[in-house]
Amino acid sequence: MKRVAGLLRAVNVGGRKVLMADLKQIAAEAGFDAPATLLASGNVLFGTTGSGRAAGAALEAAIQAQLGIVTDVLVRDHAELAAVIAANPFPDAAKTQPNGLLAMFLTGPPRGELESLASLCVAGEALRPGPGCLYIRLPNGVGTSKLSNAAIERRLKVRGTARNWNTVGKLAALLAGVARCRPIQRTRQTLAL
Repeated sequence: MKRVAGLLRAVNVGGRKVLMADLKQIAAEAGFDAPATLLASGNVLFGTTGSGRAAGAALEAAIQAQLGIVTDVLVRDHAELAAVIAANPFPDAAKTQPNGLLAMFLTGPPRGELESLASLCVAGEALRPGPGCLYIRLPNGVGTSKLSNAAIERRLKVRGTARNWNTVGKLAALLAGVARCRPIQRTRQTLAL
């Protein structure tokens, strides 16, 4: 059995609320081993004997059946996250501004040109391709940039979900077994859909 991270796309934004306690329970009911969550941004770690693609599809179907939310679940194992960390083209940003450095994990290869995003890089933003991801450097933060997930997806014709560099590191550490998820202290609540 392999332990992986499932990264949910576009949840807990725009009214698409998924409680992490619910996500953990859905993963357990879908047959995944020892699910645990990290933060409230749609990160679930679990054991699976299947491929990442099959695990993602199964979790997508379970989330839709239980919560009525259609979302992509991008699954990455420790080796894939370690490759993303090792290939980081912005090592200084990783040290000095990890919340301004994102890895946008993609559902597949981009079908649009990366150069089509150049016009959105107006405040020092930079993008570089990586293994199954894009590296996005946002020196002035996410909130002020024109380089949004929606704009990237539209121009590159691929879906994805971004995590800041701190979260990428925590996920890799958890999958390597050198860190632990904190237990969730919330009770199960009715979801606002």
